[in-house]
Amino acid sequence: MTDQLDSISKALEAMALEVVNLEEGDIPGLGKTMNMVSGLEKLISGLPEPAFTKVLEAVKGYVEKLILAEEQDTSPLAEGVSTLQAIFRAMTREEPFEGDISKVLSRLGQSGQGSELPGEEAVSESEVEDEPSEGQPEGAKGNSTSELNEEDREVMADFVVEALENLASIEVNLIELEQDPEDADTINAIFRPFHTIKGVSGFLNLHEINKLSHSAESLLDMARSGQLAIDGTIVDIILESVDLLKQMIEGVKQALESGQRPVCEHDIEPLVKRIQDIINRSEELKDKPLGEVLVQKGAVDKEKIKEILEEQKQQPNKKVGEILVEKGIVESKEVITALREQKRVRKKVDLQVKVDTKKLDTLVDMTGELVIAQSILRQNETIVSVSDQKLYHALNQLHQISSTLQKTAMAMRMVPIRSTFQKMFRLVRDLSRHSGKKVSLKMFGEDTEIDRNVVEELYEPMVHMIRNAVDHGIEEPEERKKAGKSEQGLIELRAYQRGSSIMIEIADDGKGLDRERILQKAISKGLVSEDNQLTDQEIYNLIFRPGFSTAEVVTDISGRGVGMDVVKKAIEKLRGRVEIQSTPGKGSTFVISLPLTLAIIDGIIVKVGGERYIIPALGILKSFKPQPSDYSTVEGRGEMLMVRGELIRLVRLDQIFGLSESMKSPWESLAVVVEYEGEKLCLLVDDLLGKEEVVIKSLGEGLKNVQGLAGGAILGDGRVGLILDIAGLFQMARDNGRQKNHALERVA
Repeated sequence: MTDQLDSISKALEAMALEVVNLEEGDIPGLGKTMNMVSGLEKLISGLPEPAFTKVLEAVKGYVEKLILAEEQDTSPLAEGVSTLQAIFRAMTREEPFEGDISKVLSRLGQSGQGSELPGEEAVSESEVEDEPSEGQPEGAKGNSTSELNEEDREVMADFVVEALENLASIEVNLIELEQDPEDADTINAIFRPFHTIKGVSGFLNLHEINKLSHSAESLLDMARSGQLAIDGTIVDIILESVDLLKQMIEGVKQALESGQRPVCEHDIEPLVKRIQDIINRSEELKDKPLGEVLVQKGAVDKEKIKEILEEQKQQPNKKVGEILVEKGIVESKEVITALREQKRVRKKVDLQVKVDTKKLDTLVDMTGELVIAQSILRQNETIVSVSDQKLYHALNQLHQISSTLQKTAMAMRMVPIRSTFQKMFRLVRDLSRHSGKKVSLKMFGEDTEIDRNVVEELYEPMVHMIRNAVDHGIEEPEERKKAGKSEQGLIELRAYQRGSSIMIEIADDGKGLDRERILQKAISKGLVSEDNQLTDQEIYNLIFRPGFSTAEVVTDISGRGVGMDVVKKAIEKLRGRVEIQSTPGKGSTFVISLPLTLAIIDGIIVKVGGERYIIPALGILKSFKPQPSDYSTVEGRGEMLMVRGELIRLVRLDQIFGLSESMKSPWESLAVVVEYEGEKLCLLVDDLLGKEEVVIKSLGEGLKNVQGLAGGAILGDGRVGLILDIAGLFQMARDNGRQKNHALERVA
């Protein structure tokens, strides 16, 4: 008997998971479900519970109807399976099932075959999950994990990951829906994740999550069927649902990590009631004639509709809505909203497989190792000395395969920047409402692909910059009108690829940066002296200093002097840079330059004091052989080289890294000009060895904070080359310059 119950339990779990993911017209899924039902029929042979048999028969009949397209709605099937689980739980506790299954049977098309058992109301999908398990506290109903085995915990952990991903996609699509409320594809794209969360949370007995997601799903279902028009109020309430669901799912995640029972401490009832009120009001419009719907919505009065109906009798070829629009009684938008029917159009999506990110990173790392290994093999002296054409052909084929494999592996890490951009819509929407300013957001190049790890790190810097654009850049509506601008400010996000870099621009049409105000603030803080002759770019870069802010009033949006220094550090961590372009009265543009990937860079290999270093190609402007006439020294700034009429500080890499004590003449070496934040340096090197695409390797915990170094790379001969950190070199040059100035002051 125990083995039989175990088999039934596993079969029910498998069926519940299959039904959760069923969608309309999913014939393979329905076929699989039917096979599961048949298997259960065999397993329940001899069981003394007639209610289980009745519901199972009803479930089987409903699956047949779905296969024959006599029914489309899969929710009664989910309710049936949930009821089977409730009956089975009672059986395992050796207690009689006291629920009334008549309503469930009716939903499954089995009217008149209700249970003869007295008791509670019909067991619905959410009510089934509301029963606390035996020995479980009432306050934790539907949330017990005390009986979960390791496999079940893994299922719940997977649910947390999937649910958070689904909520993120809902949030993005909601902002799109607000821009185009009639888009049936977007409505479906929001509905489906809610449906999945509802189904799986019900299966896992997460009652509150199940109930709230079910309410939101019902609201969207009415929008799909044309009974409800999407507006700002609907979007707001669904966004509230998303936020609350996130909190509850994060609570489940934390409980699983700590080994405790997830207990919902959120009061969902007020939000559920508000959703239900909207549903109830919309239900009143269901299946009513167009004229009656328009009257109930207040678009037109009854008398006018009567007149139009009389007129239609004289023009039977015209519809009521058409006449109303022609006469200018109502707008076409109101008629379209009232007539809108569900368009069940679904975009074709390529088959995808979800892969653990650790496995993906391991694949990328191992592919990089393969590329390094084949490069070492090709440069091996023994191989090079062999004159065997077959060997050369095999090596070339290996090179092509490894290169293709590397490109494919890197492409797997690339994701469109669209999701990050679209999250900014929600941010701008909230900031606009909170600040009282009118701000819209447009985005361009959202299909541009970037390394997944870069995308994850890019979100926070972009949030800071958008906040600053709204708070500091965009003016108040009245101020914009006086300046001859539209009341509504505009922020634009652009992404595009330039060479091996991704360029991201955040532009606003606000008042621009106040050059003089920034300069005076910097002088008052002692950051620069009044004697400094700074370029516009150097002045603008002052806003990246920690604690720097020109805001006179601290708001909860910005003005505390934290933010732009965080942006700079985050971008530098990604081996990128930020540049500022600003025109007073016209607006500002922040241009972020990032590498396509964090795993591979294009670099110039240079020789310094017998060692080899790699300079990221992104920061290199030019290389040249200096002449004696180009060389000079400037008091307080050290050695300089004249490059196209501009004096640029000279940095001797051999001395910075302690490779040599001798002072070689610059004209006996080569100079590489690098740029960072508008500043330039000439790096003195012994030789240029070539350009190579290298796989970045970490230097480990012990060397990760060494200034001037960003990492290491294994070169073609198997030796290690150190990758230079351009930002770090500039900081070292500044520190060295300050030390020399202090020394001169002491001598004086």
